[in-house]
Amino acid sequence: MQSLSVQTSRIGLKLVHFSRSSFHRTIRNHSRSVYFSKSNDIFTNLALEDWFYRNTNFEKSNFLLLWINKPCVVIGRHQNPWAEVDFRQLSHHGIQFSRRNSGGGTVYHDQGNLNCTFFSTRLGYHRKRNLELICKALTEEWNLNVEVSPREDIMLDQKYKISGTASKLGNKVAYHHCTLLINVDTSKLLQALNVTNLGVLSKATASVRSKTKNLSENIPSMTVDDVSAAIGKHFLGTSSPTSDLFQLIEPNEQNFPGLGELRDEFSSWEWIYGKTPQFSVRWPLQESESILDIQVKKGVIEKLDFTESNLGETDVGTWSDLLLNRQLSQQLFHQINNSQFNFPEDDGNSRVKELLLALCSTTL
Repeated sequence: MQSLSVQTSRIGLKLVHFSRSSFHRTIRNHSRSVYFSKSNDIFTNLALEDWFYRNTNFEKSNFLLLWINKPCVVIGRHQNPWAEVDFRQLSHHGIQFSRRNSGGGTVYHDQGNLNCTFFSTRLGYHRKRNLELICKALTEEWNLNVEVSPREDIMLDQKYKISGTASKLGNKVAYHHCTLLINVDTSKLLQALNVTNLGVLSKATASVRSKTKNLSENIPSMTVDDVSAAIGKHFLGTSSPTSDLFQLIEPNEQNFPGLGELRDEFSSWEWIYGKTPQFSVRWPLQESESILDIQVKKGVIEKLDFTESNLGETDVGTWSDLLLNRQLSQQLFHQINNSQFNFPEDDGNSRVKELLLALCSTTL
């Protein structure tokens, strides 16, 4: 068994191997339960979250899922990747990139960040109450000055954002999930979310930039283990999390039939990039008024407009043949990068190549 980020003996977790039927039996027997995912893979955890959303009846019970990921960036369902992250920094640092099934803005995860997902019926959904529970746990355990902002973020000392939040609401089932910055590598966070201006024009949901701070900067001894235990105890309404309601689960196909298919979907180009709302890119080709306009739909180059550029007819035809109806992807990146085009450095074609390489510096 692989080692975990969480020291399970310290917070009273026990590993449970259960089938779909035994999981539902556990849910029926308890009004509240806390589960901790054994996986540190963002795609597996997003799939697990979605599996619960699709397959669980919360009429008589609610539960809290706690999970931690290896370094990754997660954008909201309605966001534009090219307006949110620096793909070259992601590649340089080996940071995974993903799109979740809820709205909201872009967040950075690593093993110093705790993710909390509160599942309930649609009628029982109460986002602010969940955030207030977390605030109460942090206040009572560490006497921290934390509160829920009007935007329903958690703020530390009234000025630092320590938690972002988003939700998925169905007809009968809902979940609310949030991050919690405990001891995150803030240098990688800033680099990953430092967006290069590519001239993207989009109506996609844009992230709201905020000052952030790790909780461990106020409480140096604080660990993810400690916070997990504190939130779990407050969710269960108990002074000790050692009951069977606080359990470690192993997300795999045997325990959660269909999980692999969901993971494949969340890790696919079609989901991560193909779900991007339609957008355009306006890119200057030279110091003059020469402009290239690109229209992108579902991550695919739908239209190239060279009418405001000074490129020759032959060059326009070459670029159009290469780019039209192509996915912005690593495959196109390598094709452009390995092409035999020989353009002078000050030529407009070099600027086209520079832009397309930046747009295609994706993770897939």
